[in-house]
Amino acid sequence: MARLEVPLRHRTLWASGDVLLHGELELLLKTAAGAWQREVFRVDSGSEMTTMPAVRAKQLDLPMPPAPVPHAVHQPTGLPFRSGFIRVQVVGMDQTEYVFPCFFLGDPNAPPAPALPPATIPRNLLGLSGVIDKIEIRYTGKVTAHAAYGNLIVEKL
Repeated sequence: MARLEVPLRHRTLWASGDVLLHGELELLLKTAAGAWQREVFRVDSGSEMTTMPAVRAKQLDLPMPPAPVPHAVHQPTGLPFRSGFIRVQVVGMDQTEYVFPCFFLGDPNAPPAPALPPATIPRNLLGLSGVIDKIEIRYTGKVTAHAAYGNLIVEKL
């Protein structure tokens, strides 16, 4: 299948009653041994680069540069990062293998401290660079029986 529709995820902000929406995409990530591991990424059109916690990449045995980029930090989190690539397939589409650039955030040998502010905790984000030239990602607010707030639409280019 070269097209996928995924219902938008939503939650209600308790303090104001506002409905907050976001899209999530399940990806199969290719490990160093050639196996596939399923991982959820939040689709973020405001992110320039795909990111993933380095500690999670290590747990999944993903190929990752051994050292962080010298004298550089990921501005949103303030963490050092390893600039690499992830090999993925989009769950629910055909078995095309894509290669996306990825920043592996933080120390692969130490999980982030649980008391960190939420904005500084590394997360799986699917950004724009190296992605939008391979797959088209868009949102629609068309309500359907399976999507109360609309869909994230992904198509192979």
